[in-house]
Amino acid sequence: MSGILRRMVRRRTFIATLASGLVGTFTRPVVAMASVDPAEAYVTDIADEVMGLANSGENGIGLRNKFASLLNRYINLKGVANYALGTYAPKLPADKREEFYTLVNNYSAALFVYYISDFKGTRLEIMSNAKQGKFITILSAIRRKSGGREQVRWRLTPMDGGFRVTDVNIKGIWLTISMRDRFNKVLKRSRGDFEALFDELREAETW
Repeated sequence: MSGILRRMVRRRTFIATLASGLVGTFTRPVVAMASVDPAEAYVTDIADEVMGLANSGENGIGLRNKFASLLNRYINLKGVANYALGTYAPKLPADKREEFYTLVNNYSAALFVYYISDFKGTRLEIMSNAKQGKFITILSAIRRKSGGREQVRWRLTPMDGGFRVTDVNIKGIWLTISMRDRFNKVLKRSRGDFEALFDELREAETW
């Protein structure tokens, strides 16, 4: 298998893993149990917006930009991006930080568009809500249009008088850990050359 083909297979594997986390995550329609809990309402708002975009019929760059805007509003993007760099975080050039955050946001948004058909479900049920240290973890179950039920965990952090999503878990996989694994593999292979990681993130523009 050529080097290029191996890289394509690795990227496909990562995309599938990451997208599955994103999909089961921000994606399902939302009908939470009758609850006025602010954390649950926050999760419900996210799912409502994602479902609205998924069912809008829009596609391409326009849809990706709307998802990028949505992620910017709901996710602690800088926290997720910095965590994903792991031990390489302090080595990210200061003059490249804003570009990195923008690329990670667009990269994540492109995943939503790439797997847009997977974001169509019927409802999201809130099952439990627990405080774990500085985090609030909400366990939910998504109902797919095709039938079946999948559990999704949301990790929220109180921030600026509200909340921000700091991680999502589906099928036992945490989004931030998946990203950290992928980013660190790229940086290790490139011997710490961030341009290699930036190039990979930019490829989301072509999906």
